[in-house]
Amino acid sequence: AAVSDADLRKIEDESTNYIRQNSEVYTKDVPLATAREIRGVRAVFGETYPDPVRVVSVGVPVEDLLADVKKEEWSKVSIEFCGGTHVEKTGEIKELVIIEESGIAKGIRRIIAVTGQAAYDVQREAEAFSEQLTQLERMANGSEKEALARRVQVQLNELSVSTLAKSKLKEHFAKITKSILDHQKAALKAENKKVLDAVNDHFATHKDSKTAVIKVPISANSKAISEAIKTISSKNRDKSVYLLAADTEKVVHGCHVAEEAADKGASASEWTTAVTAAVGGKAGGKGATSLGQGTNVDKVDEGVELATKYLEKLGL
Repeated sequence: AAVSDADLRKIEDESTNYIRQNSEVYTKDVPLATAREIRGVRAVFGETYPDPVRVVSVGVPVEDLLADVKKEEWSKVSIEFCGGTHVEKTGEIKELVIIEESGIAKGIRRIIAVTGQAAYDVQREAEAFSEQLTQLERMANGSEKEALARRVQVQLNELSVSTLAKSKLKEHFAKITKSILDHQKAALKAENKKVLDAVNDHFATHKDSKTAVIKVPISANSKAISEAIKTISSKNRDKSVYLLAADTEKVVHGCHVAEEAADKGASASEWTTAVTAAVGGKAGGKGATSLGQGTNVDKVDEGVELATKYLEKLGL
């Protein structure tokens, strides 16, 4: 089964304890039958070992193990069969940091850790990334913060640091993401209200009017135009409304055509197509509504004029 963060921390702590003790590493060739009797010895299941086998013990001489192979205390000592190379003292390892825990086959998990300088490097990298998240968190809400958060998410996914540190970084980033989403929802709600208030104010002032062309002072990145058109098409179906908004990069616009206006020849797609002649980009939709987006932000007032002329041409 997957190893929990709590258990990974235990593994790191036990390893660190050995390292800090600077325990001596002992090795000795021992008859295989005798070696297998040592309490707590670690061997790879299914592995074929030579006879005699090399026993590696951390902190306790192999001779001590053989003097009483069943001693309970040996279960807490790192003892294994191994023909590989080892440090002479655990202090040479300097540091151990787990960077990955994953499944590599059914029922088999793998832990990858780095030691020495590499361990120090990943710790520094985690600290630097934590500081980066703190700076992101302190930024004012807006498009710049949102764009940076998207880049930071990619970096976080690719980050090779301590598994435990990465869990904390992900928790921190999730908190920042929630804050951004909460702000976006609040901003969209406020902009939706601003657009609908502008529409309602127009018809309150022009009580006999059935049409409106309005440029609203909201962000062009907002979905408020499309949301307002949806609301108008369901709650103010008898009104024909054209809405436009622009910022420094783009223009968003959209319309709803009432049935009465459609009977006189008005078409939502034709109406937005007329406006794209000024603001650029594309527009489209079906039925009584159509939406568009362009990049000619300096032509938004011309777009308002074209939307108005379209109505005048049809006598609306």
